[in-house]
Amino acid sequence: MFVLRPCPTNPNHLSIGLGSAASRFANPINRPAVLLSSRCAPRRTRRLVISAKGSDYYETLNLNRNATLQEIKSSYRSLARKYHPDMNKSAGAEEKFKEISAAYEVLSDDDKRSIYDRFGEAGLQGQYEGSGAGGQVDPFEVFGAFFGDSTGIFGGRADMGNFNFNTRNTRTSDLDIRYNLTLSFEESIFGGRRNVDVTRFETCNMCNGTGAKSNNCIRSCTDCGGRGAVMKTQRTPIGIVSQVSTCTRCNGDGTIVTDSCRKCNGDGKLRIKRSIEIEIPPGVNDGNTMQVQGEGNVDNKRGIAGDLYLFLHVSEKTGIWREGLDLYSKISIDYTEAILGTVVKVETIEGLRDLQIPSGIQPGETLKFPYLGVPNMKKPGVRGDHHVIVNIEIPRIISVEERTLVEKLASLRKSCNYHMNQSNDEVANGKKRNRQNNASTKGPGKVNSLLSSIKRFLSRKQSRAGFSSLSIEAEVPTWTNHNAVDPLFMISFSVVFVILHIYTSIIRADSHTISTRRKPVLTQIDE
Repeated sequence: MFVLRPCPTNPNHLSIGLGSAASRFANPINRPAVLLSSRCAPRRTRRLVISAKGSDYYETLNLNRNATLQEIKSSYRSLARKYHPDMNKSAGAEEKFKEISAAYEVLSDDDKRSIYDRFGEAGLQGQYEGSGAGGQVDPFEVFGAFFGDSTGIFGGRADMGNFNFNTRNTRTSDLDIRYNLTLSFEESIFGGRRNVDVTRFETCNMCNGTGAKSNNCIRSCTDCGGRGAVMKTQRTPIGIVSQVSTCTRCNGDGTIVTDSCRKCNGDGKLRIKRSIEIEIPPGVNDGNTMQVQGEGNVDNKRGIAGDLYLFLHVSEKTGIWREGLDLYSKISIDYTEAILGTVVKVETIEGLRDLQIPSGIQPGETLKFPYLGVPNMKKPGVRGDHHVIVNIEIPRIISVEERTLVEKLASLRKSCNYHMNQSNDEVANGKKRNRQNNASTKGPGKVNSLLSSIKRFLSRKQSRAGFSSLSIEAEVPTWTNHNAVDPLFMISFSVVFVILHIYTSIIRADSHTISTRRKPVLTQIDE
C-alpha cells in the first residue's frame, strides 16, 4: 500500500510511506519508509537489518562473486520490483523479498561484503543480527527499486514507472517570461518576422552560476549533509512515514558559499537584455499566445531554462474588420449607380481592387472578393473571403432640374407599370379562356348531346299529349381530371333517367284515357 501524504507545513513537501509490506517482516519499531521529495534526498536514513539464513546472497541476487556495486543495485531493484508483496500476491513472494533484501543489505556494503566473503553468513550474525537500530536498507534504495534512480527526482525529471509526477510547473514556471507584442493588421494576416527586446536572467559567466568566487569557496551544507533537504520521521497507524523538507540553511542547494562572486553578488545570474527574432505565422488573431521554448530565464544550477510567452495584440484597421477567416468592409454608391450599375474601387488588404456593381442592386446587399480574407494557421492553403456591404445613398436635397427629371421618371414608371399590369391581365385572361375551351370539348359534351336529344323528343310529343315543353339545362363545368368520372355527368344521367321514367308513365296513362273515351256506351231505352 502506497500512501501519498503532503507535508502540512510546506506544500512543496511530498512523502510516500511504504508500510504494509514492511510491517509483515520488519521490526515494528524500525519499519522502513519510502520518501519522495520535489527537490532532494534526506541526509540521514533509518536502517533495518533483515536476515535470511541458509542461502547464498550472490545466488539470491543472481550474481557472481565478482559483481560490481552497480550490478548489485540493478539486480536488487529488478528482483525487488518482481517479488514485492504489494505487487506479487503469489505464495512465497514475501519470503523471497526478505531474502533479496537481506542479500542486498550485505552485498551493498563493502565492509559487510568483505566479512561475508571471508566467513559467510555466520560471520555477520554475531555482529549484526538483531540490531534494531542498525542495518543498511536505505528507504531511498527501496524507492529506487520501484520508481528508478532517485537522483532524478531532485535534479532532473525522473522516470518513476507508472507514477506520473509532473514537475514542469515547479521547475520552470518561475523562469517563464511574459511579453506583450503589438502587431499591425497586415502583420496578423500575412505574418512576418519581428525582433523583440527581452530582459531576462542568464547564468553569470564569471562564477558559472555557482555564486562563489571560486570552487574553493563552496562547502557542503552540514545541516543536510549536502542533500539539500532534511528528513523527519513520524509514526502513524499505517506505519512510519518520513517527510522531506528543504534545508533552510542552504535553501536546497546542498552547498554553502563562503565567498561570493563579485560580478553577480552570489546570485549566480545576471539580468541581461537580448534581442530575439520571432517568426509570426500568418492568420494570428488578437489575444493569441505564442510560446518560444528556451528563451526565458536561465537557471544553470538546475540546468533548465524557462519559456518566452508572447501575448499578441492586433491593431485595428480603418474601414476593414475581421470575423473568423473573413474580412468585411462597407462602400456607398449613388442611387443612379445602383440603378444603372457601375465599377468602384475598393480597398483590400492587398491594395485597391475593382468591384463590379450590378444594375438594380439593393441596399445592404453583399458582394465579395474570393480568397482575399485571412489564411488558416493550421491549413495555409485555406483562406477566407473579403465581403463588401453596399450602401445606397439617397440625396436629401436636389436641384430643380434634377427634381423635374425625377418626376418625369416617376411618371414614366407609373405608365410603364400600368401597361405592364394590363398586359399581364390580358395574358392571364387568355390562359383562363383557353383552359375553359379545352375543358368544354371533352367529357361534358356527351351530356349536352344527350340532353338535346331528349328535348327534341319531348317537343314532338307535346302537341298530342297536351303537356308543356320541358327543358333541362346543365351548367358545363371545367374538367381538370379527364381520367376520373365527372360528378355532374352522373347527376345529369340520373335526372334523365327519372324524366324518362316519368314520361313513360304519363304516356301510358294518356293511352289508357283515349281508349276509354272511344269505347261505345250502351244505353238502355225504356219502352
